[in-house]
Amino acid sequence: MKPDPKKSSNAARPNGPGAGKGSSPNVSAKSPANEAEPTAGLAHTPIWLIILFAALFYWGQLYLDNHAGGFDPQVYEPYESAKLVKALNTGADDLAAKGEPLYGMVCAACHQPNGSGGALAPPLAGSEWVTAADPSRLIRIPLHGLSGPIQVKGQDYTFPSGMTAMGEVLSDDSLAAILSYIRQSWGNSAPQVTPAQVAKVRQDTANRPMNGTATWTADELLKVPLAQ
Repeated sequence: MKPDPKKSSNAARPNGPGAGKGSSPNVSAKSPANEAEPTAGLAHTPIWLIILFAALFYWGQLYLDNHAGGFDPQVYEPYESAKLVKALNTGADDLAAKGEPLYGMVCAACHQPNGSGGALAPPLAGSEWVTAADPSRLIRIPLHGLSGPIQVKGQDYTFPSGMTAMGEVLSDDSLAAILSYIRQSWGNSAPQVTPAQVAKVRQDTANRPMNGTATWTADELLKVPLAQ
């Protein structure tokens, strides 16, 4: 009996990895080409990270504003602007000019740049406390601070947190400059205050602390005798 040529041909055909051309290999392992490719997706930025960057940006702006001196190479700490440097290097007689930038640094936040005052402090423009011929009472206010009610131009005012004592941090020259500025601004036309006048009041009140623990009241100040 002769063997079937078709069956012999099929039996001899290789079925493995080495199969000839035209064969269909039986691949049992999964091909890497069929695996899913990694994909990129979108995710929400955490809100705390946004707040952190916003806070750092805001802090950086404040730092540059307060310490960069307008990026002027002639301005360095403790000065904040070329205007302040120029004012503090003017002639000794021009106390009001020296006092303008100092007023802006330590007084304007409460008394306003135009001296009109507000909810935090009474007005300085047209104030009888400011324009008195003898500045002895006026000098005492920034030296030791002020608390309680005070009447200015017929209206009662009360400092919510009191007037800060600045005698320990401001020199006689600086206090004289600030007071001279407010006495000659916004329609005020009183004589300027000299460093010698500030020094005398400082000496006369040497037994009174200047750290904010012994602030003046309006009633106490009214009892201080005036030379004129």
